[in-house]
Amino acid sequence: MRIAYLFDRPLPATETDSEQVVKTVAALGRRGVEVTLVLPRHPRREPLRADAIRAHYQVTGDFAVEYVPSPLVRWQDPRKLDHARRALAGSRAAARADVVYTRNFPTLFGAALGSKPFAYETYRPWFDQLPPLRWPFRAAMARPRFVGAVLHSSFARDRYAALGVDPERLLVAHNGYDPHAFEPRLEPAEGRAALGLPGDRPLVVYTGHINATKGLDVVLSMARRTPEARFVLVGSEGDGVIERLARGHDNVMLVPWQRFDGVVRHLFAADVLLLPPSSVPLRLVGNTVLPMKLFLYLAAGRPILAPNGPDLRELLRDGDNAVLVPPGDARVASRALAGLLGDRERRQRLGAAALDTSRGLTWDARAEKIERFLELRLSEVGA
Repeated sequence: MRIAYLFDRPLPATETDSEQVVKTVAALGRRGVEVTLVLPRHPRREPLRADAIRAHYQVTGDFAVEYVPSPLVRWQDPRKLDHARRALAGSRAAARADVVYTRNFPTLFGAALGSKPFAYETYRPWFDQLPPLRWPFRAAMARPRFVGAVLHSSFARDRYAALGVDPERLLVAHNGYDPHAFEPRLEPAEGRAALGLPGDRPLVVYTGHINATKGLDVVLSMARRTPEARFVLVGSEGDGVIERLARGHDNVMLVPWQRFDGVVRHLFAADVLLLPPSSVPLRLVGNTVLPMKLFLYLAAGRPILAPNGPDLRELLRDGDNAVLVPPGDARVASRALAGLLGDRERRQRLGAAALDTSRGLTWDARAEKIERFLELRLSEVGA
């Protein structure tokens, strides 16, 4: 099977979607699928070859890279439209592929106007946040050559089914992690020593983008209420609102954005891993549904404190492999965290259950599921 994966963000990038795309195509490549990543080419930069992209994202697996000109590459929204048009019309890989694959909805809408089988991957029910998109999504996904949608959660799958998309065209494929990246496994004290982190207080670790849309205001409120713990926020890329607020807390440590191996080392240093117990990401912004960091948290084998949201309940069970708290209530979350920090046996039990949950949630297992789905659906659309 030949896949042309049309992606509109220049690489490398620190945004999570770029990591998710590269790890997906690498895993498909390890299965022997012929994948070409079709990217916008910056007019003033030397494009990276596939080997350089693999090295940056610390992956193995064969895939090719093709670039199409993109004079609008520096402007996000115009770039998305421009890349969709140029890649669909001028990409050699797209012309010869069995299926055009994308996670960018302008490319989805463009592909729906052509004759090539096409597939869409997403974590987000865009039309819930932007109602004018309901008709274009419904129309694109009703086209005879629409192979199907690969969705990151049952939560997202249910929203697309409610839109009217044929359930046979909807696959839930959770994101994953690379098991070899978690070897050798370290105990919290070993992880802290390896990073030179202080061991005078328990460590509560968050990894990901540091901005207000991630609910980190609740985390800072928790830090103020839990002085006996040190909060380590990994992923700072500048001097935004959260960074400035964090400097007012003597028990909050900011760590710059880390490559994958650096993230894992910080996970191992944690006594507790934190998904911000906020309703903002899912309900108001709509940009975090089963976040990718969750799969790393599970694989680290540490207890997880998270909001009790409909997407997270797909994988997390309160009192079994995580502690779930009401979103937006820093007082309740702080009490739950203090109780967890004071009970080592409970932390060990929850961490072991989290690690057990992670088994099977690998990038390779995901790629196998996607490959089988695409092969089945291609046979049904007559490709």
